[in-house]
Amino acid sequence: MKKTTLLILALAFTTASFSQLLYEGFDDITTLTSWDKINVSGSIGTTTWFQGNSTVFASQNGASTSYIGANFNATTGNNTISNWLILPTLSLKDGDELTFYTRTSTGSIYPDRLQVRLSNAGATSTPPASVNDLGSYTILLSDINEGLTVGGYPDSWTLQTVIISGLGATAVDARLAFRYFVANGGPSGTSSNFIGIDNLTVTSTLSVDEFSINSFSNFYDKESDILTLKSDVSAFSGVEIYNLLGQNVVSRTLSNTTETIQLSSLQDGVYIVKVLINGNSKSFKLLKQ
Repeated sequence: MKKTTLLILALAFTTASFSQLLYEGFDDITTLTSWDKINVSGSIGTTTWFQGNSTVFASQNGASTSYIGANFNATTGNNTISNWLILPTLSLKDGDELTFYTRTSTGSIYPDRLQVRLSNAGATSTPPASVNDLGSYTILLSDINEGLTVGGYPDSWTLQTVIISGLGATAVDARLAFRYFVANGGPSGTSSNFIGIDNLTVTSTLSVDEFSINSFSNFYDKESDILTLKSDVSAFSGVEIYNLLGQNVVSRTLSNTTETIQLSSLQDGVYIVKVLINGNSKSFKLLKQ
Protein backbone atom coordinates (compact mmCIF):
# COMPACT_ATOMS: atom_id res chain seq x y z
CA MET A 1 0.00 0.00 0.00
CA LYS A 2 1.47 3.37 -0.99
CA LYS A 3 -0.58 5.67 1.20
CA THR A 4 -2.23 6.16 4.59
CA THR A 5 -5.65 7.66 5.32
CA LEU A 6 -5.94 10.53 7.82
CA LEU A 7 -2.33 10.28 8.96
CA ILE A 8 -1.69 12.57 11.91
CA LEU A 9 1.96 13.62 12.10
CA ALA A 10 2.86 15.99 14.89
CA LEU A 11 6.60 16.33 14.50
CA ALA A 12 7.34 18.18 17.74
CA PHE A 13 10.75 19.78 17.41
CA THR A 14 12.73 21.83 19.92
CA THR A 15 11.41 25.30 19.14
CA ALA A 16 9.32 24.72 16.01
CA SER A 17 6.67 22.33 14.80
CA PHE A 18 5.53 21.19 11.38
CA SER A 19 2.22 19.41 11.58
CA GLN A 20 0.77 17.35 8.79
CA LEU A 21 -2.95 17.32 9.47
CA LEU A 22 -4.07 14.89 6.80
CA TYR A 23 -2.65 12.78 4.00
CA GLU A 24 -4.76 10.77 1.56
CA GLY A 25 -3.60 8.77 -1.43
CA PHE A 26 -6.96 7.19 -2.35
CA ASP A 27 -5.78 3.58 -2.39
CA ASP A 28 -9.31 2.52 -1.46
CA ILE A 29 -11.98 5.21 -1.35
CA THR A 30 -14.38 2.95 0.58
CA THR A 31 -12.25 3.80 3.64
CA LEU A 32 -13.12 7.52 3.42
CA THR A 33 -15.82 7.21 6.06
CA SER A 34 -15.26 10.72 7.46
CA TRP A 35 -15.49 12.31 4.01
CA ASP A 36 -18.73 13.28 2.24
CA LYS A 37 -19.63 12.77 -1.42
CA ILE A 38 -22.62 14.90 -2.43
CA ASN A 39 -23.93 15.15 -5.99
CA VAL A 40 -26.39 18.02 -6.45
CA SER A 41 -26.07 18.37 -10.22
CA GLY A 42 -28.89 19.73 -12.39
CA SER A 43 -30.05 16.16 -12.76
CA ILE A 44 -28.36 13.29 -10.94
CA GLY A 45 -26.41 10.95 -13.17
CA THR A 46 -24.96 7.50 -12.57
CA THR A 47 -21.71 8.54 -10.82
CA THR A 48 -20.50 10.69 -7.94
CA TRP A 49 -16.83 10.29 -6.97
CA PHE A 50 -15.32 6.89 -7.73
CA GLN A 51 -12.15 4.82 -7.55
CA GLY A 52 -9.63 5.73 -10.26
CA ASN A 53 -9.92 4.05 -13.65
CA SER A 54 -6.53 3.03 -15.07
CA THR A 55 -7.97 2.58 -18.57
CA VAL A 56 -8.47 6.37 -18.69
CA PHE A 57 -5.17 7.23 -16.97
CA ALA A 58 -3.09 5.77 -14.14
CA SER A 59 -2.54 7.31 -10.71
CA GLN A 60 0.18 9.84 -9.97
CA ASN A 61 2.13 7.05 -8.23
CA GLY A 62 1.53 3.66 -6.67
CA ALA A 63 -1.21 1.26 -7.80
CA SER A 64 -2.66 2.40 -11.14
CA THR A 65 -6.18 2.95 -9.77
CA SER A 66 -5.16 4.63 -6.49
CA TYR A 67 -6.75 8.02 -7.08
CA ILE A 68 -10.28 9.40 -6.88
CA GLY A 69 -12.18 10.44 -9.99
CA ALA A 70 -15.30 12.21 -11.25
CA ASN A 71 -16.68 12.44 -14.78
CA PHE A 72 -19.44 13.60 -17.12
CA ASN A 73 -21.82 10.89 -15.89
CA ALA A 74 -22.38 12.89 -12.68
CA THR A 75 -25.36 14.35 -14.56
CA THR A 76 -27.60 13.34 -17.46
CA GLY A 77 -28.14 14.91 -20.88
CA ASN A 78 -26.80 18.47 -21.02
CA ASN A 79 -26.84 19.91 -17.49
CA THR A 80 -24.67 21.65 -14.90
CA ILE A 81 -22.53 19.30 -12.84
CA SER A 82 -22.12 20.19 -9.14
CA ASN A 83 -20.45 17.17 -7.58
CA TRP A 84 -18.85 17.68 -4.14
CA LEU A 85 -16.10 15.83 -2.28
CA ILE A 86 -15.84 17.17 1.28
CA LEU A 87 -12.86 16.50 3.55
CA PRO A 88 -13.11 15.65 7.27
CA THR A 89 -13.21 18.41 9.90
CA LEU A 90 -9.72 19.80 10.53
CA SER A 91 -8.29 22.51 12.77
CA LEU A 92 -7.17 25.17 10.26
CA LYS A 93 -5.95 28.76 10.18
CA ASP A 94 -4.84 31.25 7.56
CA GLY A 95 -1.57 30.23 5.94
CA ASP A 96 -2.11 26.48 6.22
CA GLU A 97 -1.73 24.58 2.94
CA LEU A 98 -3.68 22.09 0.88
CA THR A 99 -1.67 20.35 -1.83
CA PHE A 100 -2.86 17.73 -4.32
CA TYR A 101 -2.28 16.46 -7.81
CA THR A 102 -4.97 16.61 -10.45
CA ARG A 103 -5.44 16.01 -14.17
CA THR A 104 -7.92 15.26 -16.92
CA SER A 105 -7.66 12.93 -19.93
CA THR A 106 -4.78 13.52 -22.33
CA GLY A 107 -5.77 15.89 -25.12
CA SER A 108 -9.31 16.31 -23.80
CA ILE A 109 -11.58 18.53 -25.95
CA TYR A 110 -14.29 18.64 -23.28
CA PRO A 111 -13.22 21.20 -20.66
CA ASP A 112 -13.32 20.36 -16.96
CA ARG A 113 -13.36 22.60 -13.89
CA LEU A 114 -12.61 22.09 -10.20
CA GLN A 115 -13.18 24.46 -7.28
CA VAL A 116 -11.67 24.26 -3.79
CA ARG A 117 -14.02 25.71 -1.18
CA LEU A 118 -13.95 26.18 2.59
CA SER A 119 -16.51 26.22 5.40
CA ASN A 120 -15.60 27.74 8.77
CA ALA A 121 -18.41 25.84 10.54
CA GLY A 122 -16.47 22.60 11.10
CA ALA A 123 -18.60 19.61 12.08
CA THR A 124 -21.78 21.73 11.82
CA SER A 125 -21.07 22.75 8.22
CA THR A 126 -24.15 22.92 5.99
CA PRO A 127 -23.90 20.77 2.85
CA PRO A 128 -25.00 22.10 -0.55
CA ALA A 129 -28.66 21.32 -1.29
CA SER A 130 -29.01 22.09 -5.01
CA VAL A 131 -26.96 22.75 -8.13
CA ASN A 132 -26.23 26.42 -7.36
CA ASP A 133 -26.28 26.16 -3.57
CA LEU A 134 -22.99 26.40 -1.65
CA GLY A 135 -24.24 25.50 1.81
CA SER A 136 -21.73 26.95 4.26
CA TYR A 137 -18.85 26.46 1.78
CA THR A 138 -18.86 30.11 0.77
CA ILE A 139 -15.10 30.73 0.84
CA LEU A 140 -13.59 30.10 -2.61
CA LEU A 141 -9.88 29.24 -2.40
CA SER A 142 -9.14 28.01 -5.92
CA ASP A 143 -10.93 27.66 -9.26
CA ILE A 144 -9.11 25.53 -11.84
CA ASN A 145 -10.21 26.39 -15.39
CA GLU A 146 -12.95 28.77 -14.31
CA GLY A 147 -13.54 29.81 -17.93
CA LEU A 148 -14.02 26.21 -19.10
CA THR A 149 -11.51 26.56 -21.91
CA VAL A 150 -10.27 23.57 -23.89
CA GLY A 151 -6.80 22.74 -22.57
CA GLY A 152 -7.34 24.86 -19.47
CA TYR A 153 -7.33 21.87 -17.13
CA PRO A 154 -3.98 20.03 -16.87
CA ASP A 155 -3.92 16.77 -18.84
CA SER A 156 -0.96 15.35 -16.94
CA TRP A 157 -0.60 15.06 -13.16
CA THR A 158 0.06 18.58 -11.90
CA LEU A 159 0.69 19.68 -8.32
CA GLN A 160 -1.73 22.28 -6.96
CA THR A 161 -0.95 24.34 -3.84
CA VAL A 162 -3.84 26.14 -2.13
CA ILE A 163 -3.20 28.53 0.78
CA ILE A 164 -5.95 28.61 3.41
CA SER A 165 -7.47 32.07 3.96
CA GLY A 166 -10.63 33.55 5.44
CA LEU A 167 -10.31 31.91 8.87
CA GLY A 168 -7.97 34.23 10.77
CA ALA A 169 -4.71 33.63 12.60
CA THR A 170 -6.18 31.32 15.28
CA ALA A 171 -7.01 27.76 14.25
CA VAL A 172 -10.71 26.85 14.09
CA ASP A 173 -12.59 23.71 13.09
CA ALA A 174 -13.25 23.90 9.35
CA ARG A 175 -13.91 21.71 6.32
CA LEU A 176 -12.38 21.86 2.87
CA ALA A 177 -14.31 20.73 -0.20
CA PHE A 178 -13.71 19.95 -3.86
CA ARG A 179 -16.52 20.91 -6.21
CA TYR A 180 -16.48 19.39 -9.70
CA PHE A 181 -18.47 22.23 -11.25
CA VAL A 182 -19.11 22.21 -14.99
CA ALA A 183 -21.82 24.06 -16.94
CA ASN A 184 -23.06 22.35 -20.12
CA GLY A 185 -21.79 19.08 -18.78
CA GLY A 186 -23.04 15.54 -19.09
CA PRO A 187 -23.16 12.94 -21.89
CA SER A 188 -24.81 15.41 -24.30
CA GLY A 189 -22.96 18.52 -23.12
CA THR A 190 -20.08 20.36 -24.73
CA SER A 191 -18.08 20.34 -21.47
CA SER A 192 -16.99 17.77 -18.82
CA ASN A 193 -14.84 14.73 -19.34
CA PHE A 194 -12.95 13.01 -16.51
CA ILE A 195 -10.79 14.34 -13.67
CA GLY A 196 -8.64 12.68 -11.03
CA ILE A 197 -7.26 13.81 -7.66
CA ASP A 198 -4.30 12.12 -6.01
CA ASN A 199 -1.78 12.49 -3.18
CA LEU A 200 -3.62 15.07 -1.09
CA THR A 201 -1.91 16.69 1.90
CA VAL A 202 -3.08 19.30 4.41
CA THR A 203 -0.30 20.85 6.50
CA SER A 204 -0.12 23.56 9.13
CA THR A 205 2.29 26.45 8.94
CA LEU A 206 5.45 26.56 11.01
CA SER A 207 5.45 27.90 14.54
CA VAL A 208 6.37 31.56 14.91
CA ASP A 209 8.81 30.85 17.74
CA GLU A 210 11.38 29.20 15.46
CA PHE A 211 14.60 31.03 14.78
CA SER A 212 14.45 33.75 12.15
CA ILE A 213 13.72 32.57 8.63
CA ASN A 214 16.19 35.18 7.38
CA SER A 215 19.06 33.25 8.98
CA PHE A 216 18.48 30.13 6.94
CA SER A 217 17.94 29.20 3.29
CA ASN A 218 17.66 26.04 1.23
CA PHE A 219 17.76 25.18 -2.45
CA TYR A 220 16.91 21.91 -4.17
CA ASP A 221 18.42 21.25 -7.62
CA LYS A 222 16.30 18.53 -9.24
CA GLU A 223 18.86 17.98 -12.01
CA SER A 224 21.61 16.92 -9.59
CA ASP A 225 19.19 15.73 -6.85
CA ILE A 226 21.11 17.82 -4.31
CA LEU A 227 19.61 19.83 -1.44
CA THR A 228 21.80 22.76 -0.37
CA LEU A 229 21.44 24.24 3.11
CA LYS A 230 22.93 27.64 4.10
CA SER A 231 22.99 29.34 7.50
CA ASP A 232 23.88 32.97 8.17
CA VAL A 233 24.17 32.51 11.94
CA SER A 234 26.29 29.47 12.76
CA ALA A 235 27.04 25.94 11.60
CA PHE A 236 24.37 23.30 11.20
CA SER A 237 24.56 20.45 13.68
CA GLY A 238 22.28 17.95 11.93
CA VAL A 239 19.54 17.23 9.42
CA GLU A 240 16.67 14.74 9.43
CA ILE A 241 14.29 14.00 6.55
CA TYR A 242 10.89 12.31 6.97
CA ASN A 243 8.55 10.86 4.36
CA LEU A 244 4.77 11.29 4.43
CA LEU A 245 4.39 8.21 6.60
CA GLY A 246 6.50 9.87 9.30
CA GLN A 247 9.46 7.55 8.67
CA ASN A 248 12.97 8.97 9.09
CA VAL A 249 14.67 8.35 5.73
CA VAL A 250 17.76 10.56 6.17
CA SER A 251 19.67 11.42 9.36
CA ARG A 252 23.07 13.10 9.25
CA THR A 253 25.38 14.99 11.58
CA LEU A 254 26.50 18.33 10.09
CA SER A 255 29.21 20.83 11.04
CA ASN A 256 29.35 23.63 8.43
CA THR A 257 27.35 26.75 7.55
CA THR A 258 26.85 25.39 4.01
CA GLU A 259 25.93 21.74 3.56
CA THR A 260 24.81 19.61 0.62
CA ILE A 261 22.58 16.55 0.91
CA GLN A 262 22.39 14.02 -1.95
CA LEU A 263 18.79 12.81 -2.36
CA SER A 264 19.14 10.37 -5.26
CA SER A 265 18.32 7.43 -2.99
CA LEU A 266 14.85 8.86 -2.23
CA GLN A 267 11.77 8.35 -4.37
CA ASP A 268 10.03 11.38 -5.87
CA GLY A 269 7.45 12.88 -3.55
CA VAL A 270 6.90 15.25 -0.62
CA TYR A 271 9.22 15.17 2.41
CA ILE A 272 9.60 17.09 5.66
CA VAL A 273 13.14 18.31 6.33
CA LYS A 274 14.27 19.23 9.86
CA VAL A 275 17.57 21.09 10.31
CA LEU A 276 19.33 21.75 13.65
CA ILE A 277 21.43 24.78 14.61
CA ASN A 278 22.65 25.53 18.15
CA GLY A 279 19.89 23.48 19.75
CA ASN A 280 17.20 25.16 17.64
CA SER A 281 15.34 23.54 14.77
CA LYS A 282 13.55 24.54 11.61
CA SER A 283 11.33 22.38 9.42
CA PHE A 284 10.19 22.83 5.85
CA LYS A 285 8.44 20.86 3.15
CA LEU A 286 10.45 19.58 0.18
CA LEU A 287 9.00 18.39 -3.13
CA LYS A 288 11.48 16.00 -4.76
CA GLN A 289 10.79 15.41 -8.46
